[in-house]
Amino acid sequence: MSTTPALVSALRELGDRPAVVAGGRSISGIGLLLGVSPPDGLPGAMAKRVAAHTALSTTGARAAEQRLRHWAGVLGPPPIRHTVLHPATDLAVELALATLLAGGTVHCGDPDQHPRDQLAALAAGATTHLSLPSHLLWRLSRVPDLAEHDLSALRLVLHVGPEPRQDDVYAAVDALGAVVAHLREPHSDAEAAEHRLRTAVAAATATAWKHAIGITADQIRVFGERLDHAVLTSLLLTLQQYGVLTDPATGHTGAEILDAVPVTPEYRPQVPRWLDALTRHRLIGRHADGYHGAPPLTAAEVRETWRTAADAWADGLGPAAALDRVRRAAGRLPRVITGQEPPRPAVPPVRSAAARGYLGAAIGSLVRGMAETHDGTAPLRVLEACDGTDTAIARALSARPRQTVEHHAVADGGRFDVVVATGSDSGSDSDSDDPDTTVARLVRLLAPGGRLLLVAPIEEQLDLLLTGEPGSLPAAAPVEHWRAALTAAGCTTVLGLPEDGHPMGLLGQHLFVARVP
Repeated sequence: MSTTPALVSALRELGDRPAVVAGGRSISGIGLLLGVSPPDGLPGAMAKRVAAHTALSTTGARAAEQRLRHWAGVLGPPPIRHTVLHPATDLAVELALATLLAGGTVHCGDPDQHPRDQLAALAAGATTHLSLPSHLLWRLSRVPDLAEHDLSALRLVLHVGPEPRQDDVYAAVDALGAVVAHLREPHSDAEAAEHRLRTAVAAATATAWKHAIGITADQIRVFGERLDHAVLTSLLLTLQQYGVLTDPATGHTGAEILDAVPVTPEYRPQVPRWLDALTRHRLIGRHADGYHGAPPLTAAEVRETWRTAADAWADGLGPAAALDRVRRAAGRLPRVITGQEPPRPAVPPVRSAAARGYLGAAIGSLVRGMAETHDGTAPLRVLEACDGTDTAIARALSARPRQTVEHHAVADGGRFDVVVATGSDSGSDSDSDDPDTTVARLVRLLAPGGRLLLVAPIEEQLDLLLTGEPGSLPAAAPVEHWRAALTAAGCTTVLGLPEDGHPMGLLGQHLFVARVP
C-alpha cells in the first residue's frame, strides 16, 4: 500500500503539465511541489498548503485529504478546467487542491476584474467549473451582453455565501446554462455580517409596523388613481387655455403646442413630459399628425377632481397640508410656467407624506441599531443627504447619544460606514440618471463593509410634474431593477421593506438595505 499522499501523487502525475494558471503564467504539478509559485494570492496559498501537506505523516495526510476527496467528488469526472474567482480563503484553497486531486487544472481568476472581462476569460479558457462568491455570481449573471460569450463548456458553478434568494439562483441558471450549487462557508465574517443585517431589518420592520395600522391597499390605490387624475386634468386644462388640445379631431405637433403656450425657457422641457404623461394615461391621443386633444375642460371639473382626491387622502393617509401644496401648485401652474409668478421650492411627492412615518421609523431603527452595535475603534461614520435638520437619523442618534458616531449631512471626501439616501436626496444630478448610475454613485461613498439605506422611487409620481424641480424627475424603476443595480454595484446583501404585498408598497417608495464586502 502506497504511503505517498494522494495529493502529492496527483501532482507528480501532472508532471510538467499545467496545474495552475494565474496571470498568464502556468505552474506545473512538479513546480507546485517544489514551491515554484508567486508568493501572494491563491497560487501562493496553494503552494504553502502543498508544502505543509507533504510534511504530514501518512495518517495526517489521509485525514487532511478526506475533505479534499469530498470536494473532488462534488466536482465530478474530468475534464475539469476550474476557474476560481475567490480571494485566497481556506475554502478557495481546498476547492483548488481538490481540482488537482481530481486531475484537473486550476485557473486563478481576478475577483476584482470587470464582470465582462471575467466572462471573456471564462470563454477563452473553456471553463468547465466555476467557483466564486455568491454576490459575484449575481453580478455575472446580469451582465447585459453575457450571451455574446461562449460558455457552452461550463458544467458546474459553486457559489459561496449566505442563503441565496431563489430568484437570484433561477436567474443564474438561465443565464449561464450550468448546474448552480450553493456552498455555505461556516462562521465567516461575511455570514455574520449578513445575519446581523437581516436581524436589523427584521427589527426595523417590527418598529415600522404600527405606522401602517388602519391603512389598506384599496385606500391607497383609490387615492393614487384620484391624485393622478387630478394632476393630469390640471395639466390638460393649463394647455387648453392656450387653444390647443381642445378637439379630439384636430392634431397638434409638439412644436406647435410649444409655440402656442408661452412658457419660459426654464419650463419649456416640462411640456413634452406633460404630453407624454397625458398620452400614456389616455387623456389625449397621439397619431401620425400629432397630439389629439379632448373636449375642453372647465375649472370646475378640475376642482372636482381635487375634491375627490382630498376625500380619499383625508381618510387617515396623511396631513392635509401635503395634498394642499400640490393642489395650490396646480392652481398657480399657468402663471408660473409663463413667468408671471416665481416658482416655489420643490417639495417631495405627496405619497411620501403617507410613507414618512413608516419609512422614517424603519430608518431610525436601523441606524440606531447600527450605532449601538458598532464596536470598531474609529467612530461610525454616517452620511445622510437631507434638506432639513430634524431628520429621522438625527432624531434616532440624539435619542441615545453615542461618542462613537459621526453624523454628516454632506460628503467630506472620505468613506462612510452608513449612507442614507432618501428620494430626491439620493445623489442624482439629472433626471436621466437610472438606477445603475444612482446606485453606483452612492456605493462609491461606502467604506469596506459599509451599509446603504436607500429610499428609491419604484413607481411614477405624477404630482412631481407640478411640484418638482423643472426639468428634473427622479428615475422610478421596479424593485427588481433597483435590486439588480445594487448587486451590480457590488452589494453582497440586498434586503428591503416593505415586503411584497404590503399596503405601504403601493405608495411608490421602497427602502433598500444593502451591504458591500
